[in-house]
Amino acid sequence: METETFTDTFVDLQRKLHLAATGILRDADDADDAVQDAFCNLWNSPGRPKSRDEARFKLFATLRNICLNKLKRKKGDSDDSSLFSSPDTRRFDEEDFGRVRKFLMNGLPPLQREIFELSVFSEMEYEDIALRLGISVEAVRMNMSRARKKTREQYRKYADGKL
Repeated sequence: METETFTDTFVDLQRKLHLAATGILRDADDADDAVQDAFCNLWNSPGRPKSRDEARFKLFATLRNICLNKLKRKKGDSDDSSLFSSPDTRRFDEEDFGRVRKFLMNGLPPLQREIFELSVFSEMEYEDIALRLGISVEAVRMNMSRARKKTREQYRKYADGKL
């Protein structure tokens, strides 16, 4: 992948990367650092991505790992330590991600699930989602806010072993 295309991909995804990191770390400054680290790690790696999709996947995967490592280092200082309290939850691999994602998505009403998936996983803007679903942008925002709140609550229960 050419340097310009790689940089453009990062710039296009920077906002979403920051939102994802903030969701995991709960701190905007730490999220900024994690996003920058993810880009630098991928930029300095010997095998640069060959396509835009590969760059996107690698950036998010690298970001997730950086965020989890930051949480591990802080585990004595924060309430998020429960994420790493048992041997089964220390490594968060693709299988775990798929299982947790399915669990969290099944806990949402159909409209919220569709909006959440279009926004987060398909990276659609709220305006595009509103047009596609035939609802207002404000309805998309409201449903997205509710979906985020519900998934946070469900994930906390899941991480604490209550589900």
